[in-house]
Amino acid sequence: MKTIAVVGPKKSGKTLLVTSLVESLKRYGAVGTVKHMPHHAFEDKGDTRRHFEAGADVVVGVGRVQFKVTRDGGLESALDELRSSGVDFAVVEGFKRSNLPKIVLGGIKVPHCIRRVDVSQIDEGLVEDLVRMVIGLEDLEG
Repeated sequence: MKTIAVVGPKKSGKTLLVTSLVESLKRYGAVGTVKHMPHHAFEDKGDTRRHFEAGADVVVGVGRVQFKVTRDGGLESALDELRSSGVDFAVVEGFKRSNLPKIVLGGIKVPHCIRRVDVSQIDEGLVEDLVRMVIGLEDLEG
């Protein structure tokens, strides 16, 4: 499973980029997403719904209320859930301290940044470049 995290401060365009990546990656296989939700409970009309509307096959939310994850509810459990669901690509929104390769929005400093973008740069060409980058990543081993 190819895995990429999209990180940045609040309102930096993370969900826009995640949904754009999901829509494009769907041409190459099944896509799952993980949404880091540390400060709010699940809402079916929030970002997780936007992930589904973009075409995600599986969406896992990790926060105060966990759904579709095991009891420990961490990132690894969420990724295991995606892996066991048979997805080819995992797009993670948040988890800036993880060891996953990251696309970073905004000026935050995080480990494993492989590309920085600004929300104003998000267009079809950039998304296609990022999709090629994701396809070229090594599979995340579980």
